[in-house]
Amino acid sequence: MKRLPLFFALAFICLGASAQQFKYDVKFDYIFLNAEFDRSNNVFEKSGTLHAARLTPLVGADWNQGGLARHSIRVGVDLFKNMGEGLPAGDVFREVLLYYNADVPVRRHRGTFSAIAGVFPRSFSEGLYSDAFFSDDVRYLDNNFEGMFFKYSNPTVYADLGLDWCGMKGQTRREAFRIMSSGKVDLFGSSLFAFGWAASMFHYAGSETVRGVVDNTMVNPYLLLDLSSTVGMSDLSLMAGPIVTYQWDRVHDQEKHMPWGLESILTMQERAFGIQNTFYWGDDLYYYDDKYGASVYFGEPFYSWPMEGRSWMDKLAAFYQPRIADCVDLRVSLEFFFGKAMEDCPPVYRGTNQMLTFIFDLDKLTRK
Repeated sequence: MKRLPLFFALAFICLGASAQQFKYDVKFDYIFLNAEFDRSNNVFEKSGTLHAARLTPLVGADWNQGGLARHSIRVGVDLFKNMGEGLPAGDVFREVLLYYNADVPVRRHRGTFSAIAGVFPRSFSEGLYSDAFFSDDVRYLDNNFEGMFFKYSNPTVYADLGLDWCGMKGQTRREAFRIMSSGKVDLFGSSLFAFGWAASMFHYAGSETVRGVVDNTMVNPYLLLDLSSTVGMSDLSLMAGPIVTYQWDRVHDQEKHMPWGLESILTMQERAFGIQNTFYWGDDLYYYDDKYGASVYFGEPFYSWPMEGRSWMDKLAAFYQPRIADCVDLRVSLEFFFGKAMEDCPPVYRGTNQMLTFIFDLDKLTRK
């Protein structure tokens, strides 16, 4: 860590000497997530609290290539603190960020093609991923991608494709990477109907001392009905589609498994207040959960259950999300979870999350 000041000093000198336009950004994230699931005997998720803050300062340079492309380069550091953890001050340095980004206009379609490589914020991907892919905890704690990402967008189309290298092979550390894609296409020339998708192929390989490869592929095609502009609300939309998986433990299991289910997400919001209901019915989506757990599965635990056959889960969230400023996002939400009664979890009502998130992003203000 003693090398970090010298590292940033050299970065400032180099960028100031050669860059056409010096840039800086500061992002602050705060989260308070309290989970209470004693009522369901903590079968799906253990009660507990995530209370943390993150500060991400970045410096870099932008330059234009004669109107053909805009190039950006950034370097920064991820400062992270779990409240009450009591670690030395130096341990707040979680990760170094460094990335190159290019934006190329596609004038024929009024679109933009973007490419990024390095260690960069996961917010670069603008796709809609079900909670079966990534939980709130994972989205916050694993804030950055390591690899490369490509995306294209125009007024009616969005699509992205990326590689996130999650683990380098070592003596005991297993090699792991994820290829992911998401997108949305407006249908019939209107934003009223759209077809979208989210997909992830996670590859969990071996280490120097452990043999094995586990594949976990998830695909979620969906249809989106957006009535917001029709009824004059901030948001009135219904997203529905199947979640299909392909899972195989190549060394310990001769059989391939394809659990799947159906999911719908209904959102209603007027100004700052809204509700969102997520309903899932189908198979246990995390087939090897008992064996590999969070090493292979990164979604909310409610898509898995300790019983045979299909089941269902429902999450009802009420939230308050006021517009404070262009660079500030505040959200307060209360989430209620329901599911099929079973031997280890008798009640249909399973528990609740209370969550507050606050984000200050200077880049949103400087882009204006």
